[in-house]
Parts: sequence; structure tokens; C-alpha cells
Amino acid sequence: VSWVGELAGSVKRRGRPLCNRGIMRVVPPTARNPRAAGFPTHDTRHSLPGPSRWVLNCGCRPEYHPHSLAIVGGSPGSLVHSALPLDPSDASRTRRLALGFFALAAVTYLLIVLGALVRANGAGLACPDWPLCFGKVIPRFDIKVAFEWSHRVLAGSVGLVFLGLAGLALRPPRLRPLIWRGLLVTAVLLAVQIVLGGLTVLHLLASWTVTSHLVIGNAFALALVYLGRRISRLADATQTDPTPASDAQRWMTTLAGMLLGVQIVLGGLVSSNYAGLACPDWPQCMNGEFFPTWSGIQGLHLLHRSVGYACFVGILAAAWLARSHAGSRVWLAIAAIFATLQVVVGIANVLLRLPIEITGLHSALAAGLICTLGVSVHESWRAAPPS
Repeated sequence: VSWVGELAGSVKRRGRPLCNRGIMRVVPPTARNPRAAGFPTHDTRHSLPGPSRWVLNCGCRPEYHPHSLAIVGGSPGSLVHSALPLDPSDASRTRRLALGFFALAAVTYLLIVLGALVRANGAGLACPDWPLCFGKVIPRFDIKVAFEWSHRVLAGSVGLVFLGLAGLALRPPRLRPLIWRGLLVTAVLLAVQIVLGGLTVLHLLASWTVTSHLVIGNAFALALVYLGRRISRLADATQTDPTPASDAQRWMTTLAGMLLGVQIVLGGLVSSNYAGLACPDWPQCMNGEFFPTWSGIQGLHLLHRSVGYACFVGILAAAWLARSHAGSRVWLAIAAIFATLQVVVGIANVLLRLPIEITGLHSALAAGLICTLGVSVHESWRAAPPS
């Protein structure tokens, strides 16, 4: 396809039609206005803000056009802007920004594990006030105060770094309209998490605050991963069409993700209600019975086990169905490994009577599952099913 020209009829790319009717015009990246490329005035009512590649749509179905790095779609005659300028220095800065979000996500996952260790060490109220600790910015330390205070300091650092990265991400005019919504959602999650952190202390580790704090923290970490992947993809000029996932894989991955979400909530409730040893045996619950009751903290523990088994089977099934899907098979394979390890660690947690190290590993694997399965769900739905 030439940078300047008219294509009538059917233009084929890789053996399939790109457009079946009308005329498609492609403006070179050097043209600041379509008129500079010699197009008729009545077809080029839109001006181009800076050097970029644009496609004048010819009324065909949405498709990725590799020559223009734009999405062809919308109503006939619409002009669709490419994701990012092709200037190498801009692309390099955007990639570094994506790496910044990935690094912040990694630190956030460490923060989640540190939070689990704070609770496992009984240090959740080691600093009985908030946002200060015993009325001081830097209190007198013992082991429990050190755990809680370091958790707060790391959390505050994550918030400040996110604000800095968000400011850098909103500076480029071509990047801003493409990611501001994701940044807004992530910022809201961060604000809610900060409030929940304070309420967890002020309400003396109430079950609802502890559980909500866990859920929102994991959601914030996953949102950072999404942002990093989104920005990285926008900077990649060599990206190709996402491979369509089958309906079976798409729905099984989504089901596994929903079960994992329920399981994270149940895990927070089990922890905050001190129900980790309500069933002290495995595979039975206690006294040789598998399901002695579904009420109270024992019923909560049994529900956590049951949903965990269902989630494990769902992740394995999704990984099997995705073995031919390029976008999600690696992520689901990692999720299947994490899920297998999580089952083993969960059993060890009961049989070894909740040792701190195993409890921390249990939380780390749960956070890893949320990341890998969350990305898998997104990749499964990226491309529309084949027509």
C-alpha cells in the first residue's frame, strides 16, 4: 500500500480482504494536513495535529492496518488517529514509562505480602493510631511496630510514585486521551485503599475493613499491570492482530477469574475471623467428617476450601483450552502452576498450624494468581471472536 493513493474495490492483506467497498486513502506521516498529500477538499475535512499516520475509513469492519499503525473502523469517511507518534525517542520514553508502572506493580505485590506478614505476626495494631504511630512520625521500635510502620511507609511511597508516574503519563498529548481513564480508575482504587488502611486501624481490625483492604490492594496492583501493558503496547510499532480466543476458552477463563475473586474475599474473611484452623484436619474437616457444618467460622473455612478446589479446576481447564491461544497460554500456564502450588501451600498451612512463613507464601501466591489470571482474562477478550 503506498502512502499516498486511492484503493478501489478489495484490498487484500495476508490473503483476506481489508476493505470490500469504497476508497481508502492513507496520509503519509510527514503530512500535517491531508490537503498536503493532494487529496480533494471534500474528503479531508479533518486536520492532523502533528506528524502521524492516519487512515480515512472506507466503511469496512474494524481491523488493524499495519502500514498505517491505525485502527480502521467507525462510520464511512471517519478519520481514525494512530495510537502514538512514530518518533523513536517518544517511543523509547513511553517504554520507560511502561517499565515504571511494571516496577511499581512489583513493589505493590511486595507490599501485599508484607501486609500478610504484618497480620501473621499480630502487628496490625502495633501502631494504634493513624496516620501517625503513637503520635509520632518515627516511633520507638520493637519488632511488631517495625512491621506495621514499614508497611505504612512502603504504602505511602507507592502512592507518591504512582502520582509521579501518572503525571508523566498525562504529559504527552497523544498518550493522554488513550490512558486517562485507566489512570483515573487506578487513582480511585488507591484513594479507597488509603482510606481503608486508616479504617482498619481505627476500627480495630474489623473483618470488613481487613477484607476490603486486601481486595482493593490486589485490584490496585492488577490495575498497575494493566496500565503498564497498555502503555507498552501503545509504544510498540510492531504489534500484530490479537489472536481470537475460542468462546469456550474465553468463558472458562472468565469463570476462573470470577471464582478467584470470590476466593480472595473468602480468604480475607477467614483470616480476619481467625478461622484458619476452624478445620484442623485435611482432607477431612475434623473428627473424620468432611462437612460437619456450614455455619459459623467452620462453615466459612469449608466454603473457602470448596471454592478453592473449584477455582483450581477452573484454572486448569482454562489453561488446557488456551494451549493454542498465543495471547493467554503462557499466562494461564503460569496461573496453573501458581494454583497447584497454592493448593499445596494451603494444605501445609492447616497441617503445620499456620506458620508465618507459609502464611506469607500463601498470600504471595494468591497475589500472583490475581495478576496472571487477570491478564489472561484481558487477553482472552482482546480480540472479537472470528466471524
